[in-house]
Amino acid sequence: MNKKFIITIARQFGSGGSEIGYRLAQELGIQYYDKELVTQAAKESGMCEHVMAQEEEKTAGSFLYSMVLSPHAAAAQFLNWTEDSLNDRIYKAQASFIRKTAAETSCVFIGRCADYLLWDEPNVLRIFIQAEMEDRKARIAARGDLSPEQAADVIKKKDKIRGNYYNFHTGNRWNNLENYDLCVNVSKIGGVDNAVQLIKEAIALRLKD
Repeated sequence: MNKKFIITIARQFGSGGSEIGYRLAQELGIQYYDKELVTQAAKESGMCEHVMAQEEEKTAGSFLYSMVLSPHAAAAQFLNWTEDSLNDRIYKAQASFIRKTAAETSCVFIGRCADYLLWDEPNVLRIFIQAEMEDRKARIAARGDLSPEQAADVIKKKDKIRGNYYNFHTGNRWNNLENYDLCVNVSKIGGVDNAVQLIKEAIALRLKD
């Protein structure tokens, strides 16, 4: 594949989306950005990486995000947030890095509203990864030594955080499948390996002349 292409992955917590993104980047020989995006965005914006990572984690789970049910502008006005707020500066720094990087090279972006930010960028495949709840619980329970019930609670909270973050910054619903070009249920196609192969085939079709 000689053409530049971008893969954005939004994913349910515990679906294997991050692993799929990493595998795709490795097999296709392109850059992968998840936590790495925080590091790079901090460097380019001059912000402290530790502060950016800490604030991203804190605000994503805060009361402010949990109550947001309206588009960004209306919510910002109600909450009296300004364009100079730390949260806004972090989001803008990451958005700037995503747009700049996507314009220069092929890569995989995990989360952070990349599908929305790159809506007009050519050769982007916007993917939503999901899985059945039982499979998600098993994955998270094994990762954190949790009971299935505890894993289910974590999954619900994480999905809510991701949804609220996306809704807040884009004014769109995170789980609206119209936002994506390809939706993959990992449980229905036999696991992560098959998901990676399916997406590689979709990329080839997308780039075909």
